[in-house]
Amino acid sequence: MATTEHAMNTRSIPSLDGLRAVSVFVVILAHTRSGLLDRIPFNASFRNGYQGVAVFFVISGFLITHLLLQELRREHYIHLRRFYLRRTFRIFPPFYVYLIVIFILSCLHEVHADVRSILVAATYTWNYIKTPDTWVLGHCWSLCIEEQFYLIWPACVAMFSRRIILGIAAGVILLSPISRVITYLAWPSMRGQTNIMLHTRLDSIMMGCLLSLIVDMGIWQRYKKFVLHPASPALALLFLAAVDTPAEHRWGKFYAPTIGFSLVNLAVAVILMYVVFKCESIPGKIMNMKVMQHFGKLSYGLYLWQQLFTGPETRFFPADVLRIIACAELSYLIVERPSFRIRDWALRRLPSPKVRGDREAVTVAARAGSGSIPTPRVNNPY
Repeated sequence: MATTEHAMNTRSIPSLDGLRAVSVFVVILAHTRSGLLDRIPFNASFRNGYQGVAVFFVISGFLITHLLLQELRREHYIHLRRFYLRRTFRIFPPFYVYLIVIFILSCLHEVHADVRSILVAATYTWNYIKTPDTWVLGHCWSLCIEEQFYLIWPACVAMFSRRIILGIAAGVILLSPISRVITYLAWPSMRGQTNIMLHTRLDSIMMGCLLSLIVDMGIWQRYKKFVLHPASPALALLFLAAVDTPAEHRWGKFYAPTIGFSLVNLAVAVILMYVVFKCESIPGKIMNMKVMQHFGKLSYGLYLWQQLFTGPETRFFPADVLRIIACAELSYLIVERPSFRIRDWALRRLPSPKVRGDREAVTVAARAGSGSIPTPRVNNPY
């Protein structure tokens, strides 16, 4: 555990970039139409797109909650303007550049995307507004859930005690299966979107939030030896590959909304905790390889651009994967890195709300906690 303890005192949370890399390539392979992939035995076990998105969601909740709690402990308030400034410069520039490219390609009749669909995507309402079948924008539902989550959760962390927000996170996780069933039965016209709405899929992000809270509050100490036993992630992986994927293929309509999504979230949570706190283990070392960290850094761009080269847009595998990587690299160099510099410039010019009663910050008393999650890197997607 010595290596893990050292990592907890550095400027990085181990393994998160590696997990992002794995999750985005699972999504890419799931979306790719390839006879070569189809002929690989048990290929469905590593081509489950919903599992890949679940990893993204759990990581997001885990990281964002950790950063908010760290700021609360350090500054005794959460500066909401700073939070939203960071998110704006991280999320918006690559996304809107992608939408502009899609608009241009649609005008040239290279892809199918009408103006209404592009506007719905641009306003982050895709998961609640029915649109024509538009493959190149179909992945916007997950981005919508993330953005809608950002509008709610920081204020909750700022206004309520950790015990209350722990109860909120646990309540969302427990009630989400019921919410999915009720939505399916009571809202027939939106059954096709039951699994992509905020109130039906927020439990994936909340699982990450819950993990961060139980670590911060020291609650997980009593379960630590079980979670960090090598058998735990092995069983979680076995469940994802050999139980969840076949069950989804056979009974997806009933299995996934009722217990499937919840079990996947739990399995992902176990794997995340193991590779983060056992980063010296073999799985942890794999997740922290430089190539994994690099693709994790590109994961947002990879996720955005993969839709343009997969599904009905698939030309030839694996050349399409190289095209996706090239687009993500260009996005990072031309769009994301400059936006990070502008973000940092803007953050330096924001006033620090040290005066009591500052309207730009929500001030609350910080409570003591274990603070045992490693602090993320400065260039983290936060």
